[in-house]
Amino acid sequence: MEDQFNASDGNSYMITIDDEGDVINVTRGGALVGNIRLDYRDDEDDTGAPDRYHITHLALDACKGLGIGQRCLELHRECFGFPLTAGYAGIGQSSDGSHLTGDGPAFIAKMRKKGIVCP
Repeated sequence: MEDQFNASDGNSYMITIDDEGDVINVTRGGALVGNIRLDYRDDEDDTGAPDRYHITHLALDACKGLGIGQRCLELHRECFGFPLTAGYAGIGQSSDGSHLTGDGPAFIAKMRKKGIVCP
């Protein structure tokens, strides 16, 4: 899946999601400027949690604050229809890489508030 996105900086970015929904790449002029990695998780341990995609890596520093990250997550939900989850900050390093650092906690908090990422 590909989507051309006109960001708030006036530039056009291409958002590409692989067929499995595991990687979202953001390019500008053919050059990679960021990506998001996700891990599909099902209820294999019978906890009652819904099938979902869990964000394990946020690397959007080169294009932050432009609405691109939000559009990436919205597009993923439109394409795959599964809830999105994410880790938390301040709990140490997660073995799956989903702990939040840098601008990640504020970004994910905003996405949770908007209902794009599950609380």
